[in-house]
Amino acid sequence: MTNNTNQMMQVAETIRSQIHPHVLMCSASRNFGAFENEIGMYGIQFKISNTSKYKFATVRITLNGSDLYDIEIKNIRGRTVESKTDIYCDQLSSILESMWEKKEILNKWTKKELKYA
Repeated sequence: MTNNTNQMMQVAETIRSQIHPHVLMCSASRNFGAFENEIGMYGIQFKISNTSKYKFATVRITLNGSDLYDIEIKNIRGRTVESKTDIYCDQLSSILESMWEKKEILNKWTKKELKYA
């Protein structure tokens, strides 16, 4: 593997480790892969299914130049349906959940409030 590929894989593994496993399991996350975007920034991409907002979607989390994350959700046709920028690593789990779950569902869950550490 080349040095760039090693860096890309390391960034993807770091991002995945910063997302709470329950968040990934509840969205049936799968097909994880590292990628490099058009401007040369690295990230992770994976598929989700059967969330309250999306039957099938692709999530892309990119490490931006400010050492923060940009999140993009694309529908099955490849069109961006939701995106957020400048996310801190400790916010990843809660923001991902809020992006792919409806507010009614999240309100039911917050009564039992799980804290992601």
